[in-house]
Amino acid sequence: MNFTIEEVKQFQKDIFIFDLHGHKDGLLPKIPRILNWKHIPKDIKLSDLSGTGVNGFIICALGDSNTFKIRKIDNYKMVLLQIEEIKKKILEADGIIATTAQQISKAILEKKSVFVLGIEGGDFLEHNIERLTTVFNKGVRLLSLVHYSKNSLGSINFGWKGKVIPESEQTGLTHFGKDVVKKANKLGILLDLAHADEKTTLDVAGISNSPVICSHSGPRKLQNFPRYVSDKALKAISSTGGMVGMWAFNNKGVGVRNIDNFIEYTKYIVNLIGIDHVGIGTDINGVPGNMEGYENLFDLYKVTYEFLCAGFTKNDMKLSLIH
Repeated sequence: MNFTIEEVKQFQKDIFIFDLHGHKDGLLPKIPRILNWKHIPKDIKLSDLSGTGVNGFIICALGDSNTFKIRKIDNYKMVLLQIEEIKKKILEADGIIATTAQQISKAILEKKSVFVLGIEGGDFLEHNIERLTTVFNKGVRLLSLVHYSKNSLGSINFGWKGKVIPESEQTGLTHFGKDVVKKANKLGILLDLAHADEKTTLDVAGISNSPVICSHSGPRKLQNFPRYVSDKALKAISSTGGMVGMWAFNNKGVGVRNIDNFIEYTKYIVNLIGIDHVGIGTDINGVPGNMEGYENLFDLYKVTYEFLCAGFTKNDMKLSLIH
């Protein structure tokens, strides 16, 4: 079936598109941007989001110290500061901070950009589970258990500056991590397993009584990249009723090469766990590089166009984009 670019752009306007993972603009420091200006995607301001055709995304503060320890502020204080900064940017952009499904529906009717607050990395909890209640009361509805460091909740297999973590250090979910999973389930905080190693992923999926997600990743079966997920873990995530966000990342030859490769990886996961469990997680404003043919969300229509040309139906795309 043939589609024009204008038809695809209109299709994107007619449906609700929600990205599973991103950050506020200004997250990546200026010096790396200057040194790698040809590769790092341009930031998208929250006020410009509507121009991409995307209605909103999960916007994450950083919960581990790797990316801000130079500021010499402890993790918890830094998380609280970031949450307030993110809220301010959302309000300045006339967006809606959603803490319930009803608020997302309201944003759709009002044609406003909608954001769900998240924290990437549970390091800030530091064995104090009441901090989870505090951030929940501040509007946070998603927690990525780990980011670029093993912490008091669980372990990783790909660390800061691309360090591959030995299997002997991949210990899985801790006792405190189990308490956090149960507490998050009770509060209504969605758990994100992006960056978690397989042991942690399987442990969480095995005990969570709510759906879990892996917000930005890909299939380990097709590329042995530690940030990608095995078939076993993909099935475990989907068994909770959760989903995986397809990641357009490419940097230094790692990740998806181009849109055709992205479609190949998506088809693999769709065939494995079903399209109901597959979405998109672009890591807006937080990624050092993307695949050829896609710089940032302003190019999403190109991806949608190629998916439709590759045989995915409009209903398929609705299922993948409306999450």
